[in-house]
Amino acid sequence: MDLIGVLSNPVGPLGVLLDWAGREAEVPAGHRPAPHPGQAARAIGTRHRRPGWIVDAIVRVLADRRGPMQARAIHAAVEALLGEPVLWGSVKSSLATNVSGSTPRFVRLARGRYVLAGL
Repeated sequence: MDLIGVLSNPVGPLGVLLDWAGREAEVPAGHRPAPHPGQAARAIGTRHRRPGWIVDAIVRVLADRRGPMQARAIHAAVEALLGEPVLWGSVKSSLATNVSGSTPRFVRLARGRYVLAGL
């Protein structure tokens, strides 16, 4: 079986990454410029959040409402609270995940209707 060279010379982003990695290895370790301390934080940007940020927002929304809400209304209120778009799937998943377990945060009253646990 002969190699035809289709995958031996990557192009596009993978090729650029491999070219950069090869050049980085050629530079002695003592001559590499030190990264700027804030550079990594800027690269991640403001979208990098800690785990549970959506759950915390849902808890705030339901605590302010103090009554049952539809999941779509919770989603809209979370977006308004955070001031940025939030994926519907993330809100839906957070609601579904935190309804069961030893310490549930939410109670599902009916299909698509939730209330904060303990109210």
